[in-house]
Amino acid sequence: MKELYIVKLGGSLITRKDADEALVNDGNLKKVSGEIAQALAKKKFNLIIVHGAGAFGHVPAKKYKLTSGFKGKEQSKGIALTHASMERLNSRVVESLMKAGVNAMAFQPSAAGLLEDGRLVYFNLDAIEEMLRMGVVPVGYGDVLVDLDKGCGILSGDQLVPYLAKELDASRVIIATDYNGIFDVDPKDKKARKIDVITRKNVGILSGRKTSGTDVTGGIKRKVEEILELAERGIPTEIISGRKKDFLKRTLLGEKGLGTIVE
Repeated sequence: MKELYIVKLGGSLITRKDADEALVNDGNLKKVSGEIAQALAKKKFNLIIVHGAGAFGHVPAKKYKLTSGFKGKEQSKGIALTHASMERLNSRVVESLMKAGVNAMAFQPSAAGLLEDGRLVYFNLDAIEEMLRMGVVPVGYGDVLVDLDKGCGILSGDQLVPYLAKELDASRVIIATDYNGIFDVDPKDKKARKIDVITRKNVGILSGRKTSGTDVTGGIKRKVEEILELAERGIPTEIISGRKKDFLKRTLLGEKGLGTIVE
C-alpha cells in the first residue's frame, strides 16, 4: 500500500479565528487546496485531511460549555449548533479541495467516534480505510462527540490526527498553521524565536501559551503533547506555515526542516 500522510489544516489558517466569527479565510483555503492537489499530481501517496474549527466550533462550544459535559437539556441546542457549524465549514473545505482537483470526501467524526472523560477511546475506521483504497481523500474535522463519562465532549482535530496516525500507521504528519512552526513566545512578538525541534525535554517552554481567538481545546502545549505521542511511535511530524508559498507542497513532496519538527 502507498505511504499514508495526514495533513492537519489549522483553524487559524483556514478561518478568521481571531475575529471570533464564523468566517472562512478563502485565500488561505484556496492556496492550501491547490498545493495539496499539486503534490498529489507529482507523487503517489494516500492522504487524510483533518481541519480545525476556528470560531465555527470554538465559539458555540464555549457559549454552551460543552467541554464541561452534558449538564442539562439547555445544552442540547449547543450540541446541535456546534456540529452544524462544523459541517458548514467542512463543506467549504471539501468544496475548495474538489475545485483544486482533489477527490475529497467528508467523514463525520461524531458518527464514528466515542470519548471517555474527554479522550478518544473508539473510532470506526472501516469507511476511511475503504476510501483510501478507492483513491478518495477523507476530510474530517473537530466535532462534538458522545462522551461515555460526561455525556458530551469536544474532539479536537489535534486529538483526532494522532489517533488516526497511530491506528492507520501513517508515514508522516504535517500540520499547516498560520505561522511557520512553534515559537518560544507569541509569534506576533518581534522577539519571538522559532523552535526548530520540540521534544519531551523542551515542551515545557510552551506552558501558558495560548492560541489566538477562542479555543476550547487546551492551547498550544496540549496540542504539541498530543503530537509527541506520535514521535514515541516513530511517526515524524512537522509544523509548517500554510501561508508561505509552496511550503505545504514541498513538505508533502518530502522536504524536511521548513518549520518545527516534533520528535
